[in-house]
Amino acid sequence: MFGLLGRTLGHTYSPMIHNALGNSQYTTFEVEPENVQTFFQRPDLQGLNITIPYKVDAMHACDHLSDIAKSIGCVNTMVRQADGTWYGTNTDYDGFLATLAWSHINVTDKDCVILGDGASSQTVHVALNRLDAKSITHISRHTEPTYESVHHFHETTQIIINCTPVGMYPHCPDQSIRLAPFAHLEGVIDLVYNPHRTGILLEAESLGIPHVNGLVFLLAQAIAASALFLHRTYDESILSDLYKQFRQEQENIILIGMPGSGKSTIGKALAKLTGRTLVDIDHRITEEVGSISDYILTHGEPAFRAIESNIIAEVGKQTGLIISTGGGAITIPENYGPLRQNGRIYEIYRPLDELDTTGRVLSSGGIERLQQLYTVRAPLYARFRQAQVLNTGTPESVAQRILTDLHSNLV
Repeated sequence: MFGLLGRTLGHTYSPMIHNALGNSQYTTFEVEPENVQTFFQRPDLQGLNITIPYKVDAMHACDHLSDIAKSIGCVNTMVRQADGTWYGTNTDYDGFLATLAWSHINVTDKDCVILGDGASSQTVHVALNRLDAKSITHISRHTEPTYESVHHFHETTQIIINCTPVGMYPHCPDQSIRLAPFAHLEGVIDLVYNPHRTGILLEAESLGIPHVNGLVFLLAQAIAASALFLHRTYDESILSDLYKQFRQEQENIILIGMPGSGKSTIGKALAKLTGRTLVDIDHRITEEVGSISDYILTHGEPAFRAIESNIIAEVGKQTGLIISTGGGAITIPENYGPLRQNGRIYEIYRPLDELDTTGRVLSSGGIERLQQLYTVRAPLYARFRQAQVLNTGTPESVAQRILTDLHSNLV
């Protein structure tokens, strides 16, 4: 039996990944601290991955350690030997090296800042040291330098690596620091993989700074561990193959655009083509308050937008969805992060004289009203979207164009 050991595992991709790597016996083990040493003695265990908070306990339970595990001071992979003893290593090291190679972020002779001082940060520290980083600074909540003194590093830091759970689902898109004040930043790495774009990575994207999340790290360390578990080797292409598979399954397809542009119809076509769930934000709001037009007339647009934003914040944390938004969702800048964190955003465009305004209080009033509305909203749609799609042809043909674009831009 194989599996992932932790105290509170919640939403983990590990069983899915190891199953894809050919290990159908991989599961999860949630164990309390007082039971962990007894757990290691179970004779049916053949291999384990270890996560918070047991990486040091795992090291002490091993009879043999790899050099890299000794250097890091903790273990994330245990393999049962023929004589019944445990061999411990740290494949997180492999995961971090793969992440650097994947992202083309160079750390050699760079001033690096690591956010956090836990087990993962020690792995990253050893890797940076072996790759000849110019300097390595840990920012911590507990010891100096703390987050309150991070401003001292604004002028020197070139690479930032987040090794904390800040921004991880469901507390997304939170972030512990802002990137804009860092004058010479060349790369940002966040070991969090859910959501796909954490708050710090969304800011890196907006600033045009090279960045990467923790999915490659997760996949690469799992591949290295599985090779030890199953006594086999994997083709070099396995990492990119797994990455594409996971991204295709997880990336939300977000539809924005003017009221009546066809978002709901195209969303239904996308759901039919992909088998994904369609979440229509306006329908969710209607379920909560009844008629949207009546609610806006009674309570005002700001009250409506607040409800809309709350629903977007919750739905955006999920993955693998088709999400159709209301035409004015883009008027609230705070909606961008929740939508983008797990999705690619498409503006559905239809000529104004073809828009359906039936029953839409905010876009009723004829072509002049629509032109005024679009003049205001056009730059907002451009700011939110990753691509614009013309609503020409059948809904199915538009949906297929979106899918073709999505599969070409899974990053």
